[in-house]
Amino acid sequence: MDLASGVPVWLLRDPAPASVWPDLAAPIDCDVVVVGAGITGALAAWHLVEAGLDVVVLDRRPVGLGSTVASTALIQYELDTSLVELRTMVGRERADRSYVVCVDAVRRLGEIVHGIGSRCGHERKSSLYLASEPGDVEALRLEAAARRGIGIAADDLAPAEIAARFPFRRAAAILSQDAAQLDAYRLANDLIEASAARGARIFTGPGATMAALRPGGGVALRAAGGTVRAGRVVLATGYESQASLRAPIAKLTSTYAIATAPDQRFTEWDGRCLIWEAARPYLYLRTTADGRAIVGGEDEPTADPARRDALIAAKAARLAIRGHELFPSIDFSPACAWGGTFASTPDGLPYIGSPPGLPDVWFALGYGGNGITFGLIAAEIVRDACLGRAHPAADLFRFDR
Repeated sequence: MDLASGVPVWLLRDPAPASVWPDLAAPIDCDVVVVGAGITGALAAWHLVEAGLDVVVLDRRPVGLGSTVASTALIQYELDTSLVELRTMVGRERADRSYVVCVDAVRRLGEIVHGIGSRCGHERKSSLYLASEPGDVEALRLEAAARRGIGIAADDLAPAEIAARFPFRRAAAILSQDAAQLDAYRLANDLIEASAARGARIFTGPGATMAALRPGGGVALRAAGGTVRAGRVVLATGYESQASLRAPIAKLTSTYAIATAPDQRFTEWDGRCLIWEAARPYLYLRTTADGRAIVGGEDEPTADPARRDALIAAKAARLAIRGHELFPSIDFSPACAWGGTFASTPDGLPYIGSPPGLPDVWFALGYGGNGITFGLIAAEIVRDACLGRAHPAADLFRFDR
């Protein structure tokens, strides 16, 4: 499946990973095989090898060159589904726990980044959630109160406060402190290198293409280059995972992003915070360490690569206009533009666990706008399952929830 197109900004900054991995060319045995070397698979591999397991990672692409390289990597606890809305969908207790688990995951991800010495440009950030229309004001007020009620810092900003910090006007906003940004492509490669240094075996290329799974006393994974026999299989194949499931569980959509030239001046962008809005689909913005602005959104309800690619130029122009409307002093002329496919679920939560009939096959599917946050949670849940432990959040994201 073609997951990304155009030129993501991360390839301008770091066009090649530091390590080249061999292709799978013979049968192999291990404790756990992770299929997918994007950010979710890389997080899973690192957690598993840290736990002392014999780990093999397979990906038919180079590390991070699926959907990960297209990620704009806003690291947030906030789901695409608001806390207030999620309570009506899954119940108050489960919704509240889901949000708290994500807050904790954002913090732990920063610890991992610094623990492995990653060069991914991780920075802690605040996150500004903007009212798109005057009618959003009451919903944002209730949302901020709900978050504060479960111990999450969330400040209501009135129009005057927004105008004092930014060059645009909005009727309301929520300012949160538990957010971050990074380069997901670089982090995936750094995690894979750290895992390999601890003994994980990494295979990328045509021979690492999964053909079939055969459960029974462990799992035999048939790949193009040979059969991998493992106690468990972790499928971190993201938006391509639908082919391994009996029924679709997510809706595929195309999204777009641009990045400006570097060395922009952000004098009117308070704290260079992450910015996103209440409208669906939503516009979002962030900055980079080398002084670029990234603008994303303009989603289209299609997963067809040809249609997605044909829209890149028009979507890039539209994103530049929308960025300039918020920050007139910044030059939003696109230095690069790209499109990608992402998936969303009805409740905005990921699917992590074993589906019925596949007890030794674990899916780590971090869907939605904060897929990297979900990827870390998935890695911890899968690790604990492989060690025979029950993760306290596993019930929130299981397939039969």
